[in-house]
Amino acid sequence: MLTVSHMFPAARSQRHGIFICREAQPLRRYDIECCFLVGRPWTPWPLHHVRRWSDYGPANPLVPPIGLQVRRVNYFRPPGFSFRRHEGASLAASAMGPARRWHEEEPFDLVLGVSMFPDAQAAVAIAAELGLPVASLAVGSDVMVYPERMAALWQQLGDTLERVDLPVGVSRSICARLAETGRCRREPLCVYLGRDTSAFVPAADKSAVRKQLGWAPESVIAIYVGGLVETKGTNELVVACESLLARYDNFALVCVGDGPSRDTLTDLARRVGREGSVILTGPVGPTQVPLLLQGADFLVLPSHSEGMPQAVLEAMDCGLPVVATRVGGVPEAVVDGETGLLVEAHNVGELRDAIERMITDGEFRRFAGEEGRARACDVFDSDKNARRFAEALKALVTEPAEALMGVADE
Repeated sequence: MLTVSHMFPAARSQRHGIFICREAQPLRRYDIECCFLVGRPWTPWPLHHVRRWSDYGPANPLVPPIGLQVRRVNYFRPPGFSFRRHEGASLAASAMGPARRWHEEEPFDLVLGVSMFPDAQAAVAIAAELGLPVASLAVGSDVMVYPERMAALWQQLGDTLERVDLPVGVSRSICARLAETGRCRREPLCVYLGRDTSAFVPAADKSAVRKQLGWAPESVIAIYVGGLVETKGTNELVVACESLLARYDNFALVCVGDGPSRDTLTDLARRVGREGSVILTGPVGPTQVPLLLQGADFLVLPSHSEGMPQAVLEAMDCGLPVVATRVGGVPEAVVDGETGLLVEAHNVGELRDAIERMITDGEFRRFAGEEGRARACDVFDSDKNARRFAEALKALVTEPAEALMGVADE
């Protein structure tokens, strides 16, 4: 399967796109081999020297996980959100030649676009050129955010779906959003993507983990994992936690990741003035995240929008309860009052109350963590979902359209 993706782990952003690399592992067990054609955007001088663009572009070399076949293609991507309407065509133009040559060397059976913008847009063009069926993934902002910000992208989303043989969403909420276009050729298939469940497990000895990390052994630690950006709710997180950090000497907040909101969190730590109250890890590699989760007591994710956040599922794998906003696919994972607590996006008061309950109610934390792990192992089982995904992909190649619709409807 030729897998077109602009998201892929790189030297200075090792967690970027790691989700699709992890999905490739269980798919391989069902005889689906993913070969990645990775688009890297470049922007004109002098902007390509700016850290944001050099991290995102060709200057940041790819770091493929062991065993994955990967080839890189650079495509033109000027800055500014308005260019998103042209990004798919730009990626398709640059990727067409490399895709054709790779297909001549080692013929593919189908093409997959890893997100609707720009990957699926390029994938449908490549598939048409190669005479292959095409599947698309919708993963979050590509359908929940971008089309809301620009009407042209909603139109382009529908145009792309009309050319997709198998639309796939990573949550039921995303599948419903795809169906809202009225232009899917068949019902979208919901597939919960896989995680490394051998690494994301509960801590055998939390105190030993905390000693290794240098965290206070008796603290109640909330952990946030993701980009430090406003759309992830970092401003609400700061406001909600400030009074709690002042009120509870045993409460600490750990933020894993980096981004423009780092300064806001640094200011929070300065105002609280208590050593170890706010810990900023900076960017970390994928192999470090399980240990950090194992040292924490609960996850907090106050995002404004989501698809199906891997951070939530990984935390549940580690036996952590979750405080998160009721957005996207989050309620499919977090059962309010059972595996964690759900709050409305942007609602600082609800977020503060939910975090405070996690701080003060140790019995609920333990119960919700156990229930969450059981749910992660059942509903979000990586192997079960990969098998379903693989069956649909194989049907796309070997069976008539009616058979594929039967798989999607199961």
